[in-house]
Amino acid sequence: EVFCEQARGLAAGGVDAICIETMSDLGETTLALKASKDTTGLPVITTLCFDKGPRGYFTMMGITPEVAAEKLGEAGADIVGSNCGLPISAMIEIITAMRSATTRPILTHVNAGIPNIVSGEIVYPDQPEVMAAQLPSLVEAGANIVGGCCGTSPDHVRAFAKAVQ
Repeated sequence: EVFCEQARGLAAGGVDAICIETMSDLGETTLALKASKDTTGLPVITTLCFDKGPRGYFTMMGITPEVAAEKLGEAGADIVGSNCGLPISAMIEIITAMRSATTRPILTHVNAGIPNIVSGEIVYPDQPEVMAAQLPSLVEAGANIVGGCCGTSPDHVRAFAKAVQ
């Protein structure tokens, strides 16, 4: 019911689509997806966050990128993907894995690297040009929609747009 309430509010506000992002549990993501679809009929994007361990990439709940792409597509997601938590080089691997499991469009929002604390400030190390140089590889891996997450700035987005033109 909480997901339905949120979806109704977003739809009433005039959104064009709903993006359920930064998730880790397939069950919770599927509930949010179903609530959004049933309540609004709008297109729904679902993205999960992955970390790399000794056996590869998984969400904290043990979901692989391939399983996420397959199961969320089966559940009705219009677009699947991954966001946050990792630098662009790791996201290329994740998107490659997702593309192997789905024909649906894939979205990715990448961090500007892994943050460091410098003099009490959070600093993201990946400069716009560094990320933009890797963006074609992200698209070649299967990403249809690309953007920035933590640490990205308008300069990053401008560099991304230039890189994919």
